[in-house]
Amino acid sequence: MDLGISGKTALVFGASRGLGRGISQALLQEAVNLVLVSRSPAESAAVLRQSNINKNIKIYHLSLDTSDRHAVDSLLSFLAEKKIEIDILINISKGPNVGMALTMSSSQYENDFQAMVGFYIEASRLLAQGMKQRNWGRIITIASSGVCQPIADLAISNTLRAALVSWNKTLANEVAADGITVNTIIPGRIHTERVDEIDRARAQRQQKDISDVIKASQATIPMQRYGTVAEFSTCVLYLCSQGAGYITGSSIRVDGGLVLSI
Repeated sequence: MDLGISGKTALVFGASRGLGRGISQALLQEAVNLVLVSRSPAESAAVLRQSNINKNIKIYHLSLDTSDRHAVDSLLSFLAEKKIEIDILINISKGPNVGMALTMSSSQYENDFQAMVGFYIEASRLLAQGMKQRNWGRIITIASSGVCQPIADLAISNTLRAALVSWNKTLANEVAADGITVNTIIPGRIHTERVDEIDRARAQRQQKDISDVIKASQATIPMQRYGTVAEFSTCVLYLCSQGAGYITGSSIRVDGGLVLSI
């Protein structure tokens, strides 16, 4: 199936591992040019060199710390210097510290806000201007099942990601007539390094064997297993496609049935 995005340029945050790396590889197979942003550009570059069979595809790498107040300026300067126009924006933020609502202080929320919310609001807002001029764009934010069903021990993630989802919905209504779609994808337990980190932290906190923690976690999922990065990336690809041009302002779950609400 031709998704109609060959030759487009995608900016992917968090591209060095997990969902960001998987999405980058999937976009590469569709002949999409890539701007890969992460704190470990060498790692993402090594992975994509193995996947890049089309030498005509342009791949750029940028090291960026989204907690830096000047990070958006650095990003825009890089794009201007390379004369890159972004058609597809994939927002993936870092995972904050694990902790309960009763134990996480307000200052900890403030410290993570810029890196998880503020940066992505400003980057999306500014990059949408170019999409409006070209009358086409895709903005996709990867959230967490915690925005619709709070996850234990992830109080900061549950709270801050929900704020970004609401902002995305507001933006979607404002730019829909300009050919730009804005959607949120909500992963459940997709097997990534981050999920492994959470399982290990939970095992240590509960003083349980890691295998028991994983088994208990999978038992809460109707499919009785973690999802794969490839399964998740397929959903992202479709929302990037020309065929998904009438889907906007939506939150789409890829969770194996984990979230109990309708």
